[in-house]
Amino acid sequence: MKHLQDHPTVKSFYERARSSAPPATLEADWLRQLCLEAGAHDAGFVEIERPELAGERTDILKLLPATKTLVSLVCRMNREPIRSAVSSVANAEFRRVTGDVNEAAARVVGALEAKGLNAVNAAAGFPMEASRFPGGKLWTVSHKPVAVAAGLGKMGIHRNVIHPRFGSFILLGTVLLEARVSEYSAPLDYNPCLECKLCVAACPTGAIAADGTFDFSACITHNCREFLGGFTDWVRVIADSKSARDYRSKVTASESASMWQSLSFGANYKAAYCLSVCPAGEDVIPPYLMDRPAFLRDIVKPAAR
Repeated sequence: MKHLQDHPTVKSFYERARSSAPPATLEADWLRQLCLEAGAHDAGFVEIERPELAGERTDILKLLPATKTLVSLVCRMNREPIRSAVSSVANAEFRRVTGDVNEAAARVVGALEAKGLNAVNAAAGFPMEASRFPGGKLWTVSHKPVAVAAGLGKMGIHRNVIHPRFGSFILLGTVLLEARVSEYSAPLDYNPCLECKLCVAACPTGAIAADGTFDFSACITHNCREFLGGFTDWVRVIADSKSARDYRSKVTASESASMWQSLSFGANYKAAYCLSVCPAGEDVIPPYLMDRPAFLRDIVKPAAR
């Protein structure tokens, strides 16, 4: 073929370009409905220039340089599995909903691509950019500040986003989009956190203090024991052990089995007690208000063991 413009694919492109162009601005109602139909339980939209995203902007634009809008997605978790004292039950729920978030984001991205718009799912879940370890930022976009800016909740004293309806029982995702949206979301004008301090009582490491201070290191060392930091510690123990007997003197059989479980089926959280006892959110709060002693006995006390 002598001329590129004579190729059928090239001809088809120019015919489509003449007949329709991708919209520069999307209707907010249409985009929200798309997110809900894709599987999200709530969604909000934030413009790239929003001051709250200043610390994230460089990484956002590396991922999609043409980003103009961030779509924040919320997927609800079932409460009772997260409250379960059986860790495998709670972790199965975390992994299920993490998959739901990424699946919903993928559907949104696919629908936007069909309209000729570039979009990217800034993946939910860990691990992410492990090649940046050590010393680098291991995630692409911080979903929490995006969700707060999008009016999908506020940070509680347990340092998780609390949705006004679903409370702490949510996972978050973010889609980057090259188009504008007709109407952007505003942050909530109140914090759903009740400041009841039940998360303080339930935290097994004292990471959440009664005065609101937070010890991130204590939280991640315990809760994410089998994620990257804990895994590298475990490998170091193996390498430093002189024999199998020496290894068994340093690592219990249950710890070894738990690490195997994480490597086989996905990393397990060691505690989600701060989420499980949180009574905030319109769908969550009724038992707390109707029978507080029963709430403390049946939900808080088992977690604060």
